[in-house]
Amino acid sequence: MIRAFAIVFAIVATNACGPNQQILRSAKSPTPSTNSTAAPSTFEQEVEAMRTANFNFIFVFRRPDGMSIDAADKKFAGDNVPVEINRRKIIDDGKAIILGSNYRLPPENLKLLTGKFTFTDFSKSENEIIAHNTNTGQ
Repeated sequence: MIRAFAIVFAIVATNACGPNQQILRSAKSPTPSTNSTAAPSTFEQEVEAMRTANFNFIFVFRRPDGMSIDAADKKFAGDNVPVEINRRKIIDDGKAIILGSNYRLPPENLKLLTGKFTFTDFSKSENEIIAHNTNTGQ
């Protein structure tokens, strides 16, 4: 008798835990989103993201001919950007390299990079950098 009760209980429990087919059939199929991929970041958004990260130095390098950064350009930049630079990213539809860091790019590296690329500096002013790095909690 206990065995028969256990079998009946198991059957009832199995059926009770299954999905309600009527609800499943009545549910509408989800409509695929036409904007399922994230929109590419704009140049201004990337610069603002670097500012939000509170980097002291934000540099943008572009090819002088306005073309996209190619493999040789990436290699040149990789060879001449020190590992201490925190963030490096290709932006603006592949036409610019943005660097963000609190580490000052050595002058010799900057000279090499500006010899190959056009350069825009979005860094903080020297006064902001000094004020940011001053220990005021004595």
